[in-house]
Amino acid sequence: MNLMRNIRWANYCFAVLSIAAALTFLIGNNVNSGVTLAQDAPASESTQATFTNATPITIGTTAGATGNPYPSAITVTGLTGNIANTAGSVKVTFNNFSHDFVSDLGIVLVGPGGQALLIQDGPGGEDPISNLTYTLSDTGTALLPEASAWGAGTFKPTAYFTDDSFPAPGPGTNYQHPGPAGGFTATFSSTFGGTAPNGTWNLFVVDFVNGDGGTIAGGWTLEIITSGGAPVPDAQGDYDGDGFTDYAVVRNAGGINGQITWHISHNVSAIPRAQPWGFGLDSFVPADYDGDQKDDIAIWRPGIQSAFHIIQSGTNTLRTIEFGTGGDNPSIVGDYNADGTDDVAVYRQGATAGAQSFFFVSYGGIIYSLPWGLNGDVPAPGDYDGDNRMDFGVQRDEGPNSVFYIRYTVPQPDTVTTLGKAGDMVVPGYYDADAKTDLAVITENAGGFFEWTYRPSSGGPDVVDEWGIAAMGDLPVPGDYNGDGKNDYAIWRPGASAGAQSTFFVMRPITRVIETRPWGLGNDAPVNFTFTHF
Repeated sequence: MNLMRNIRWANYCFAVLSIAAALTFLIGNNVNSGVTLAQDAPASESTQATFTNATPITIGTTAGATGNPYPSAITVTGLTGNIANTAGSVKVTFNNFSHDFVSDLGIVLVGPGGQALLIQDGPGGEDPISNLTYTLSDTGTALLPEASAWGAGTFKPTAYFTDDSFPAPGPGTNYQHPGPAGGFTATFSSTFGGTAPNGTWNLFVVDFVNGDGGTIAGGWTLEIITSGGAPVPDAQGDYDGDGFTDYAVVRNAGGINGQITWHISHNVSAIPRAQPWGFGLDSFVPADYDGDQKDDIAIWRPGIQSAFHIIQSGTNTLRTIEFGTGGDNPSIVGDYNADGTDDVAVYRQGATAGAQSFFFVSYGGIIYSLPWGLNGDVPAPGDYDGDNRMDFGVQRDEGPNSVFYIRYTVPQPDTVTTLGKAGDMVVPGYYDADAKTDLAVITENAGGFFEWTYRPSSGGPDVVDEWGIAAMGDLPVPGDYNGDGKNDYAIWRPGASAGAQSTFFVMRPITRVIETRPWGLGNDAPVNFTFTHF
């Protein structure tokens, strides 16, 4: 087996029993997907709010001159929910804008979580603009023109250059790009949708060419629409419902029958929690099984009749759901019918090389099966179309390549996508916060580092970064550790000995902001490693 697929598997992943019995499953009646659909996505209340910083922004006349102030800040408070994943959820209005040579100018917007979007760079040609008020929004009817001035109205974010850098404390070139330059297609909603709105928003303005200046005499206005829930994705491993992935490990008292204790360090409060639950052969499958926006401590116990054993956080009661059989993979749990509650599910490999594999999902008292994937494939479930339902995905090694096959819960054409190398670990997630799962892999490169690659579902080039070292025993633990609606690159590094301190290391994509949390001991296992597939 490829090294990347063998890392600490015996100690930390799913224990498998070779039991030659099987359950009888009811086949769904949807011809295309094999799944019977339930209700539509739950409705959610929305809130619209407008904030203005009326302080003028003065734009200098020398190359690289930054606006004064730099940045210009707006503090957003009092909003509930997260920014909606819809066009028009974020709008920026420039009040009384003037510039002698407007294409010299670049403007980037940075949200409270560090997410950044280049909203204007290079439109207008040689024309001056005087005392103009206009708005940038995904709902704009057109791009800002490249070679001429424009009038009042609403336009889409527009950039005609690909390499302009905004000096510190600006984001440099670490921003999402709207195009049309470079074929990029980022939007306000793909950059900020699903993130927390409250906090400081910063507007960075730079004049990149000598000789002309300007002003935004009336400052700028920020309009935000939030949504009370769906389609903002839950943070994986959020045990207290605050939107942040918590730091969690499990500790075995000894052997396959040893008592397992969950040790959780809540992300924001750092309050520790210890909960005995499970034994050495169990798999760790935390998810929100009771719909209270908190992940429940849960295990899946393999056997002739396997079962999920759940501590429901909403009521602190125990729940057992018989489901699956020994040899199944329960790491595909999730919300398959958009009711706001995670469903029990298992993936069953085909019995022999090349044989048909199956997804099995239970909701509404009915068990559904979908033949998808072949023996040797790796499950890669996710909400790839942003409809709040998990879709059925597998990753397959084809020659030197890693290829993803996706079948959607709501019938539409299947997709086949090549990303990564054969043997890569699979870590799909919401890396660009557009409420669609992004395909993502981890490769061990020639230097022994973990190389994370994700393909933004919002468009644009693949994003690649190094984080983690195979030789240190690092394990990927994907999740949203800062509550911004995006997955972070995260690894857990075990202590050098059984009782030595272990540590979580987290880095934000694009911004490369880093945080650490010492948590766990050398022989522990990080819970979120469950959701790394290989």
